[in-house]
Amino acid sequence: MHTLLKTSLLSVSLLLMQGCATHANFVQKYNSWMGHNISYLISQIGYPDSTYVLPNKNKVYVYERSRIYSIPSMPMFGYGYYDGYSMFGYDNEVIQETCKLFIETNKKGTIVRWGSRGNHCVSQ
Repeated sequence: MHTLLKTSLLSVSLLLMQGCATHANFVQKYNSWMGHNISYLISQIGYPDSTYVLPNKNKVYVYERSRIYSIPSMPMFGYGYYDGYSMFGYDNEVIQETCKLFIETNKKGTIVRWGSRGNHCVSQ
């Protein structure tokens, strides 16, 4: 029972901490980088995970984030479903959060466009 309480408190605290992280803040953050040099952005957020050159000779910098974690889910009732003999058991739900950020620069290294894909592109 003590473990269940700890796990529940951890889950609630994670949800509260993510309350400030929003996609709107993410969009605002990267819109503010438009027109800046990519070297400055790299000095602030680190090196990209990959890069590639487009047919128009613009360069794209790709940043990827992925996080997998599990949270306990509600008890499941049913004879022998989990451990063979008990009337109920607990399960874990696995969550995967991803975000891939694409930053396009022109030949001079100026950020001209950006985009993202994923289910967790958020910023504080």
